[in-house]
Amino acid sequence: LERAEGGIVKEDLKSLFHGRTEGNSVSRTAESNGNVEISLTKNTNNIRIILQHISGAPVDVNNLHFTITDKNGLMNYDNTLLDDEVITYKAWRKEAGHASMGEQVEAINGITEINVAIAELTVSRLVVENEPILTITNDLGERIVTIPLIDTALLSKRFENSSMADQEFLDRQDEYNMTFFLDDGDKWMDAYIYINSWKVVLSNHDL
Repeated sequence: LERAEGGIVKEDLKSLFHGRTEGNSVSRTAESNGNVEISLTKNTNNIRIILQHISGAPVDVNNLHFTITDKNGLMNYDNTLLDDEVITYKAWRKEAGHASMGEQVEAINGITEINVAIAELTVSRLVVENEPILTITNDLGERIVTIPLIDTALLSKRFENSSMADQEFLDRQDEYNMTFFLDDGDKWMDAYIYINSWKVVLSNHDL
């Protein structure tokens, strides 16, 4: 894992896979060909954050700062995490996006265009024992969103595969799309979020 001084990662990490096998041997002098199947775990995850204003007003992406903090930069041969410093992952891509409602769609509350801010971060393996935090702040240092990343990612598990163990679910996913909505005060409306294609109502969750 390449990182700058102080444990900062601000680039798109290359895809990293881990796999190991036991009880198999491979010899260069073997007279016949053989296959050994090794299951791989993808140890890099892409986190795409979308911020949308409920009023339809543009969201100034240049005024926003996206970070994820975790202690997951060092991994052992068996894919468990080793002790490490706190790593701060920063967005390697930020841009504004918009979509017109078009003439065929009736405007609701006068909104004729959807405006969003989009940010992408790449993080190392997510492990249930850790507590990575996603934080979004503005230029004034005010926190717009602060959530536990793993707990939030697991909210969609009940829609996709509720019987799967939490760690297996995290290891099988490698991309998370999270959409947050801002109120008139440019604060997160914490009633619901979208995770991948699922709308998650947060009435029973303390984030």
